[in-house]
Amino acid sequence: MASVQKFTHDAMCSQKCHVNREYKNPSNQDIAPDRTPLNYSFPMKHNGMDAFSYYKQLIGEKYLYGRGTQREKDAITGCGWVVTLPQEIYGDADKEKEFFAAVYDFISNRYGEENIITNAIHYDEAGLPHIHVVFCPVTDLDHDVVQNKTIKTSNAIQLESGRYEYTYRFKLDENGDRIPLKNYAHMSDYFDEKIDSNTVINKAELQHFHTDLQQYLSDNGIDGAVVNGKTGTNFSVKELKDFTQRTGLHLQDVQALQGDRTLLESLKQYEKQNVELKQTFTSTLEQLSAAQAALLAKDNELQIALERIKALETELSQTRSQTIELKSAQKEYIWGNDNSWGSIKKNHEHEEEKLW
Repeated sequence: MASVQKFTHDAMCSQKCHVNREYKNPSNQDIAPDRTPLNYSFPMKHNGMDAFSYYKQLIGEKYLYGRGTQREKDAITGCGWVVTLPQEIYGDADKEKEFFAAVYDFISNRYGEENIITNAIHYDEAGLPHIHVVFCPVTDLDHDVVQNKTIKTSNAIQLESGRYEYTYRFKLDENGDRIPLKNYAHMSDYFDEKIDSNTVINKAELQHFHTDLQQYLSDNGIDGAVVNGKTGTNFSVKELKDFTQRTGLHLQDVQALQGDRTLLESLKQYEKQNVELKQTFTSTLEQLSAAQAALLAKDNELQIALERIKALETELSQTRSQTIELKSAQKEYIWGNDNSWGSIKKNHEHEEEKLW
């Protein structure tokens, strides 16, 4: 089976180091250093340049949308296919070499041998051996389409690296001589080809790559099936590694059981249902949290009301005590003791006698 990835400029640097085993302490725990000497690669036409220098020269010679702007940092400048050795020919050294050579030739012819940046056959990773082929997605540039999307300039200069800078009204030819740019209005006018992963690796390409590769292998008498007829779905390297981490199964184990893609699709369906359940659980949990918050608010209101009632009861009790005390004092004032009432009565009678 095969899978493809796309890379930005920074990711291309990392991918080159991974493919060529340039990291002294790789983070990939599936790599067995004692098997690394079994890895090999096919020769490429880089004119004596190392892979990364050739890569920088190549993208400098092609039109790249957003060059010279912030968009350039996030532009996709590379792609990489990973094709795994079929289980049925694993262990037959001659058939393995024929298979990997045919795969490399197929990819080179499909995307242009001059656009291949690096390649390697890995025998030192967990699972079946596989081939990496990393390339720049180069295609023809349609000037009528691209001109409306480019930045107008009349002062670009091409550096030795192949890139352009907006400084002077000339560019440099192969001999370093200056060529006036007064007749150019767009950066795209300098190029006939462009870097465009969306055009090179599109949906149609993904749908036909496996079947076209299988046809190429069959036409050239190469053993090995890359299409099992169960599905046309493509899975990335990351998906396959995630599958291995979750299930403990490597690719050859999956193939031996019931077909890699069948199991993978089952896992993806399970994960989809799991995500839906998690979303339902999260929604229910949020509703429960809201209900708990509302209940807590009501409980606080009830506590406040109870405290108010208690305060009113205390106030009422105090009022009753004060009322009783006032009534008692009033009674004592009006009636007094027996002597007081007698004096009042005698004085009243004496006043009446005076009147008569």
